[in-house]
Amino acid sequence: MIRSDKRRGRVIGVLMLGCTMVWGTGCKKEQAVAPVAIDAGMAAVAVRDAGSQDVGMVARVKKPLRFSDVKLATNRYRVDVTYTLTNPGTAQGRGDACLSLHDDQGLVIHQAKLGGITVKGGTSDTFEDRVDVNEAFWKQTRTVLLYTAEAYDCSSGVSKMTSERFQLLPTGQPAPAGTPAPQAPGSSTAADFAVSNIQVSQEGSSDNYSATYVVKNLSTRRVSGRGCLRAYVAAGDRFLEEVRVGDFSLRPSGSETITDTIIFEDDKHWDEVKVLRLFISPYGCADEVDAENAGITFDKPAGIHAPVEGVDADGEVELDPDNNDAVVDVPDEAQDPVDDHGGDEPYSDAPEDTGH
Repeated sequence: MIRSDKRRGRVIGVLMLGCTMVWGTGCKKEQAVAPVAIDAGMAAVAVRDAGSQDVGMVARVKKPLRFSDVKLATNRYRVDVTYTLTNPGTAQGRGDACLSLHDDQGLVIHQAKLGGITVKGGTSDTFEDRVDVNEAFWKQTRTVLLYTAEAYDCSSGVSKMTSERFQLLPTGQPAPAGTPAPQAPGSSTAADFAVSNIQVSQEGSSDNYSATYVVKNLSTRRVSGRGCLRAYVAAGDRFLEEVRVGDFSLRPSGSETITDTIIFEDDKHWDEVKVLRLFISPYGCADEVDAENAGITFDKPAGIHAPVEGVDADGEVELDPDNNDAVVDVPDEAQDPVDDHGGDEPYSDAPEDTGH
């Protein structure tokens, strides 16, 4: 079955046990035995048989889930995945379905959670998921890995997956023999990155702002990170605005030019802001600025200000389509040249035609 929000899934009915009390001579009220819910990964549980005095052991066997019938479709930064999960064990399998992108050496570029999954023992279920992926990450991707993990643990990668691994190419075809095995994700620190050539710009008097910078990987391993731009009224103050600017994954010693849009909660703050700080870290704005990662502080460029209402990026006055009194200056249509020579031939001022 297929889930409904971004996913469609199995609807599991709950069996309600009722107790019927019968009044009459010789009748006895039976006490219902509540069922015991057994989750994936639990040890064998002793269950008393209502019709026997013996205690039997009911083993709940947990086995890795299996992916099959995988379909992959991409549209720029969006990846749609359809897949079937089979649970060959007897214990219920639950957790998260995950996707990770790998380079030509099997190193992790990016990881993402597809969605939560629950598959009863001995059954299969089909899921549909959609996840957004940075276009720059996708261009570096050579293989895609699908796997399941405990809830909220996709970031641990292959080292803690609870399914068999399923590798495929970005085209959706199965990965051929000899494809490098996916590696576990590596950790990174702020010291792994160097930032240079920072530029902050505004298009005319509009609300279009952007940040551009170059980030370099100083380590000998692939590392990923995010940029964070903080804006201050004065140095030493608490930041007035905080914006994520760019995601990246860099090969050892690799570098990349990042350009991203700056969107403040309140564009009017651009007139108050005097100081900007850009810092890079594994989790961007989720990390703190400290002595080990102070980032780069610089003055806001003098030409940047709050947007002027009613003016577009080219400095032209924007017309209100709902205002009937607005005057729209429509350029005159180009007129065909006048033929002063008569005849049906089109007029030309070329020397060979005029004889001059």
